[in-house]
Amino acid sequence: MKPHTDEPLSDSARARTRRGLLSRKGARRTSTVAAALSLVMLLSSCMSQGAVTETRADQLSLGDAVIAVRLSEGKFSPGLPAPPEDNWIVLLDAQGRGQATRIEAKRYGNVAFLWTDRGLSFGAPDKEYVTTDQGTQEIDVKHWWSSEYQRYSFPDGRIAVLGSGSESGIRVDTIHPNGRIETTEIPDTSGSVGQCGQHIVGITDTEESESIRSAAFEAYAAQSGGDMPENVAAVIQIDDPDGDVPRLLAVAPVIDGLVEGWMSVPCDGNVITVPSVQQDDPAAVRSGKRNSLEGVLVLQRWDLSTGQRTIIPVLDEAGQPIEMDQDNNLSGVRAIRVGDEYRFVTKEGDAFAVDVTSGKARHLFSIPSEKTFVPAVFQVSETGVYALEQNDDEDVLTLSYQPWDGGGKRVLLTTGAMSRYLVERNLLMGYRRSVESFALRPGWDGGAQ
Repeated sequence: MKPHTDEPLSDSARARTRRGLLSRKGARRTSTVAAALSLVMLLSSCMSQGAVTETRADQLSLGDAVIAVRLSEGKFSPGLPAPPEDNWIVLLDAQGRGQATRIEAKRYGNVAFLWTDRGLSFGAPDKEYVTTDQGTQEIDVKHWWSSEYQRYSFPDGRIAVLGSGSESGIRVDTIHPNGRIETTEIPDTSGSVGQCGQHIVGITDTEESESIRSAAFEAYAAQSGGDMPENVAAVIQIDDPDGDVPRLLAVAPVIDGLVEGWMSVPCDGNVITVPSVQQDDPAAVRSGKRNSLEGVLVLQRWDLSTGQRTIIPVLDEAGQPIEMDQDNNLSGVRAIRVGDEYRFVTKEGDAFAVDVTSGKARHLFSIPSEKTFVPAVFQVSETGVYALEQNDDEDVLTLSYQPWDGGGKRVLLTTGAMSRYLVERNLLMGYRRSVESFALRPGWDGGAQ
């Protein structure tokens, strides 16, 4: 099947095949309990827990740490007091020893780590943290965060934190090396976002983003000189708006039922490639009769130098379209561009490679899971996939690596040092935490290469 420009996939292009390419699926506290719980927390914060020593956030330092782990809020156990609403940040060295600190939990979105040459960056609703060998810099955030999408780094040391703004728009906090935070918020704007070179860009349309409506229609009229579509899709630059309006980089007519996935792949020069879903029946989705995630996988490519958008069908090894649904979708995908391929791992541990020009897909491997009720958390590099898994029977964390090009799963680190943080069992509390995210020290691979 050949790539085409600005045309939705026809029914004939979607043979009903399912290759399995992306498949696998309190009690109110009394004042007495609250006081006792606070006492327990205070005492625990002063104690060393075996190989892990607890410390205040401002005293945390990288030291010999090779992996940083962020643990979620505790999950409530019936009949016991509600767990505290916090996150744990744990830094471990190659022997599983390290430090832990407690911070306020973010409630929504992806809660990301970013470990660069500058240090380890992470956040809470009202603070940003940058941890180095010398300690941790705490930076007050003027506008409280309710959600976070992703973190990006720039060559000059700046860190961009991307999330939802207070006015139902997109917000970017840029953390400068001197600790100054520059906030950009574009109200009434939403869509898929990602990094392109030294800028944060997004894909949206005039229905999702009222703020671009006038400028987008004007730009399309100047570009086409023909009939105006009902809605216009656009690539926007988020981090350097023109007042309250993001800068327009490219426009094209909206394709009914085309839904972008998360923009986790950097652009290649002036070309942005975004995995997307072309819905089978957009009208049925709008009426509530079909799930919005149902459709086939495609690549949406925008050439910013020409303004041209191209839709490339993604086909499996047998030349068949890849069908998506509520269980098999782009949510939680970790991806990277390697040469001419878009390589990614799903939240179920299935790894794939898709040629960005032809759309031909290869199933690379599936990462077998340990005995766990909590899904593994993944990170990707140009060479392969790192997985952090939790064995629920033993409360043990295992870090493994599997190269894109084969060679089998390799265990890099196994530790039970975090067991008391993963499962809390005492007279007052009983709850379980899970791994939200992790990051590896730049340059450390645990001997995987």
